[in-house]
Amino acid sequence: MKKLLVLALAIPLASVASAAPTASGPVTLSTPGPVTAFAADGKRAALTIRRRGRWQILVWEPAAHRLLTIHTESDTDPGGSVALAGGRVAWDEWYGGLTIATRVSSATLARHAPVSLGSDDGTDYPTGGEVLRPSGDGKLLAFTEDYRCEDFGSEPDCPPGRQTGDIVNATIWRAAPRGACPTGSANDFRRVGHCARVATAHGRLTVLDVDAGRIAARTDNGVTLFTGAGRRLLDVPVRNVSGAALSGNRLAVRVPGSIGIYDTGSGELLDTIPAQSRERIEDLKGGILVTAMAKTVTLRSLSDGHTARLHAAGYARARLESPGLFIAGARRVTFTPMAVIVGRLG
Repeated sequence: MKKLLVLALAIPLASVASAAPTASGPVTLSTPGPVTAFAADGKRAALTIRRRGRWQILVWEPAAHRLLTIHTESDTDPGGSVALAGGRVAWDEWYGGLTIATRVSSATLARHAPVSLGSDDGTDYPTGGEVLRPSGDGKLLAFTEDYRCEDFGSEPDCPPGRQTGDIVNATIWRAAPRGACPTGSANDFRRVGHCARVATAHGRLTVLDVDAGRIAARTDNGVTLFTGAGRRLLDVPVRNVSGAALSGNRLAVRVPGSIGIYDTGSGELLDTIPAQSRERIEDLKGGILVTAMAKTVTLRSLSDGHTARLHAAGYARARLESPGLFIAGARRVTFTPMAVIVGRLG
């Protein structure tokens, strides 16, 4: 593997951003390449873009009129996720040839040199190991390590009752001040960071969302909430979960045909919202549910059902934070202050 190229610099802002946002309207960032992954936490957004045979991790602070290039890479390929937890950024990536290795890397706004929080080349038992899906909020950054079973000839690796491709072991990890991270790839030459184990399962345990020191994870039987220390808070028994968002005392869960809104204390189903087949949960914040489909982002007030729709320049991704709404699409990211969002919802 070639030496990784790390650039810790700021892209000249005159070419990529308009004036800083005000309470009266949105501000737009034009990126030098397509946005392939997107996250936000508080006043910042993190995004992965492709640019001239390379890809980059950027952090945008619209109120400060600042855009930082955290990492530039040409020797690996980006995964599908980027995460932001306060001043820490994390992303998944993959590299290799006949054997594909996956890795979750992390950097901070103060120290751009990335560290590996977890890596796996898929050769350990059970076969098919990977690390993926970092998600963050505040001081908590979590990700999943899982293993899928496969059958080879007369010596099956799949346990009884499991089929090829089933997840048979999974662990949720979090970034920590000390402790060992999962390092299953012998080809990972990046410096290793520090991690703590949150929870394990003999089946699926995929991080879906992080909020206020809690983790929502998809399991074989539905969605489970954990604290960052691993204490199980709630089990929501539903089938065919494709997404979830967690905020305060509400949990939104996407299942075929609808989105269920649950109370995180009692587990009670409070509301069922019809959803189109390609509609995705993007976020949940302050009683506002955010979904997206194609180029359209829909905001729904859970208290009165009022909705508002906004449009992106391409495939839409959205995150709602206390300062306002971030929407990414194609080569543009737009921030709309919360006062404007509240006004749109009536």
